[in-house]
Amino acid sequence: MDRLRYIPAAPNVVIALAAHMQRLTLELCGMVEWLTVVMRRVATSEFHAMDILDVVGAHTSDPSEAERLHRAGIPVWFEQDMTEKVEVYKVVEAQDVPADFSRVPSVPRLLLAKRDLSGALNMPGEWQRAMAEVVRRQLCGAGLPALVQADADGTLPPAKRIKEGAVFAGEHSSSIGPATPTFLVKANRDVNTLGHRLPPVPSPSTSLPGQPQSRRAKARAAKRAQAGPSIESAAPPINPSRRFYRSHNVILSEIWERALGHVGSLPQPRQSVKYYFAPPWLLDSLAGLESNPEKTARYLHQWAAIRTFCRIRLLDGTIQGRPLTVAEWRHALWGDYTLDDAAAPAAPHADVRGQWRRERKLALRQLFGAIASLPSYDAAATPTYGKVVVTESDARQNRTLRHCLIRDAHETNWRCELLSLDALMVDSLGWSVAQRWGREYMVSRVWGEGSSGLDVMPEDEQPFTWSWSLPPEDGWDKCRPHLQAFVEVLSSWSGCPSQVRHAAKEIRRYGEGEYTRVITTAVDFYVTTFVSKYGRLPVPPARIDVHPNV
Repeated sequence: MDRLRYIPAAPNVVIALAAHMQRLTLELCGMVEWLTVVMRRVATSEFHAMDILDVVGAHTSDPSEAERLHRAGIPVWFEQDMTEKVEVYKVVEAQDVPADFSRVPSVPRLLLAKRDLSGALNMPGEWQRAMAEVVRRQLCGAGLPALVQADADGTLPPAKRIKEGAVFAGEHSSSIGPATPTFLVKANRDVNTLGHRLPPVPSPSTSLPGQPQSRRAKARAAKRAQAGPSIESAAPPINPSRRFYRSHNVILSEIWERALGHVGSLPQPRQSVKYYFAPPWLLDSLAGLESNPEKTARYLHQWAAIRTFCRIRLLDGTIQGRPLTVAEWRHALWGDYTLDDAAAPAAPHADVRGQWRRERKLALRQLFGAIASLPSYDAAATPTYGKVVVTESDARQNRTLRHCLIRDAHETNWRCELLSLDALMVDSLGWSVAQRWGREYMVSRVWGEGSSGLDVMPEDEQPFTWSWSLPPEDGWDKCRPHLQAFVEVLSSWSGCPSQVRHAAKEIRRYGEGEYTRVITTAVDFYVTTFVSKYGRLPVPPARIDVHPNV
C-alpha cells in the first residue's frame, strides 16, 4: 500500500493491486472460515448440507471427498467422466460480458495459467506465487536511486576538472552548477609553483633585492602589513556540507551534534555532493554562517510550492529522480523555470565548464518547468503545506511554519541517506525485490513501526516521533526499539564496532550508562562511515520544541 500512498499510479496498476488484494483477502477469509467452521463440521460428521457456507466452493474428482464436502455444507464441483448415469440438473449457456465492461485485458494479467478445464493449474492457493511475483515486479520495483553514481569512464564532470584547487566561497547563488571558485591569496612563500619550479612573479608593491624603496612605497607596505593579516587570513566560510553549524530553528540530539562536530572541516570533494531532498541549511539560519533573510524566505516560499513534486520524483521511476547537487537545489529553490533560452545556441567562445553548467541548468528547468509543469516563482502564489496555505508573508514571518519545513527536510534526507548507505554497505542493489524490501522494512523500523523503503517521507498530519532522546530525558526509554533497529542495521556493515554488534540483542536490558555508550558509538560509526563513502556530512534527524498544528 505504500506504493499507492506515496506515488501516483496508472489505472491499470491500481486495478491490478486491487484485484491482488481482493484475492488475498478472500484467501485469508477462507482460511479463517476453515479454522473456525469447516474443521469442526468435518470432525463431527454432522449433516450440514442445508446450511451452505457463503464461500466460492471446492472442486474434486474423488467421490468420497465430494460427499464429505457436501455434508459439511461446502459447494463442490465434482469432476467425473461423462456417462449416461450423470444426471443433468440444468444446462447453462456461456454468456458474454456486459456491455459496460471493458474488453481490454488487464496488465498485469490476473490469470495464473492458460485456460484449463480440469482446474489443476488454477487450484486455490496456487495463484499466490505467480501473482505475488507479478505484483512485486509491477508495484514494488520503486526505490531510491543511488546517492553517488560513478561515470562510465571514471572521469569527473568538466566543472570539477577545471576548478581543481578552488575554494567555495559559500555565497548564495541562483545559478546552476558549482559555486563560483574563489582562490585565496597567500604569501609568496606559500604559493604553489609549477613543476619546473619557476619563481613566483613579484607583486608590483614589492621591490627587488637591493632596490631602494621610496617613502610612499614604504608607507603603503607598512599599511598593508598592518591590515593584511586580517584580510588575507579571513578565509570564506566553509560550506555546511563540509562543516557542522548549529541551527537556530531546529534541535539536534547531543550525540548527533558531538559526532558531526568531531568530523571538523572536510576537504573540498572531487565531485559535487548531492542531496535527495532540499538541503536543510538552504532553508535555515545557522550559527556562525551569514545568510540572506530575504533569499531564505523566497526559498521557503518556493519550497512549499515544489515540495510535493520533489517527494514524488524520489520514488517514481517515470520521473528523473536522481539526487541533485547543492547548486541545482539552489536553482530549484530560486524558482526560475523559464525555457525561453533553451534553444539559444551556446556562445562559440564558451568554455567547457560554462557549457556544462548551461546544460545542467536547462535540464533542471526542463524537469520542473516542463515535466512537472510548475510555474516560476511568484510572490503572490499561495501553495499549501499540509492543510496550511503558505503566503510570501508566512515564509518570512511564520516561525512555526519555517520550523516544520526545515525539520521535514532534515527527516526526509536522513531517512533517504540511511537507506542509501545501507544499500551500499550490504550491496543489496543486486538482490531480488522481495529480499530488498525485507531489508528496507528492517531499516524503516529505525524511524517508525516498520513498513517499507518507500516510507521515507513523514506524513504531514501524523504526530512526529522523536527517537533520539538520551537518559535522563523524558521518554528516552521509549526510544529503545528504534535504537535496537538502528544497531541491527549497523551490525551488518563492514567495520561495525563490536560494542554495537553485541548490543543488538541486549539493548532492551541496558541501563542508562550502557544505553548512552551504545547510541553514542552507533551514531559516531554512522557519521564516519557516511563521510568516508560520500565525502560530506550526513543530514541528521532533527526536532522542534513543540509540534505545530499544521
